[in-house]
Amino acid sequence: MFFDHLPASRPVGAHRGARSLAPENTLPAIEKAHDLGAHFVEIDVRLTADGHLVVFHDDTLRRTTNIAASPLARRAREHVDAFTLAELRSLDAGSWFAAKDPFKTIAAGDVPPVDLSGFSGTPVPTLAEVLAFCRSHDFPINVEIKDHAGRPGHDAITPAVLSLVRRTETRDLVLVSSFNKHYLAQAAAIDPEVPRAALFERRLPRDLRNRLRLLDAAACHPCHSIAPPAVVRSLLDAGLRVTLWTINDPATARTCPPAAGVITDVPQRFL
Repeated sequence: MFFDHLPASRPVGAHRGARSLAPENTLPAIEKAHDLGAHFVEIDVRLTADGHLVVFHDDTLRRTTNIAASPLARRAREHVDAFTLAELRSLDAGSWFAAKDPFKTIAAGDVPPVDLSGFSGTPVPTLAEVLAFCRSHDFPINVEIKDHAGRPGHDAITPAVLSLVRRTETRDLVLVSSFNKHYLAQAAAIDPEVPRAALFERRLPRDLRNRLRLLDAAACHPCHSIAPPAVVRSLLDAGLRVTLWTINDPATARTCPPAAGVITDVPQRFL
């Protein structure tokens, strides 16, 4: 399954694809992550108003699409799940990258002009498209299910993800993660063989290992700033997998136990 594809020491995951070299959560970013030799790719998934799974991080479309200059501009503040797949696919999710140069990699000359010219018009990808790429390249993928609590897709998104994973025959490549522990419990009930990782951002609970055991989670994915090496080592010693996010400095990664993985915006610095 997912972990069988990774090296024993310091597996490197590309955060939202190689997002410092291509528009995040798009097929070009995922392809770039693969070409760089990332050990796996991490992406985010949301459910559309008409029940399709799309790869997108933010709650709204303003930061990483051209919605403000599109016929949908008046709806720019609406949640992603208020849009149909056709509406999302009508947007340009690539041009913003050249305009904003979020990691200053364009200015540094790290993004070839031929790559940059191809980003314009890049659509929001479906999870099916991304899984098809991963299957054809045997590329492991960490699918983070974004929190839909209180939204129409709350009860539907996890079953939809696991159903698509099965249909695309990518069960051996997929790790499911989420901040929403209900989704992890759902995933365990639907397909216990697909491994799950619990995400933590602001703090780790005192009864962390017990919580992970109750969730039957194979892995813990904490923000690196809340997980000191001793805690990481104790989790690893307990037989759990640990991946720290988001680490962009290789020197910081070297302070962590070697068996811990990293998720990074800049996989090119680690590979």
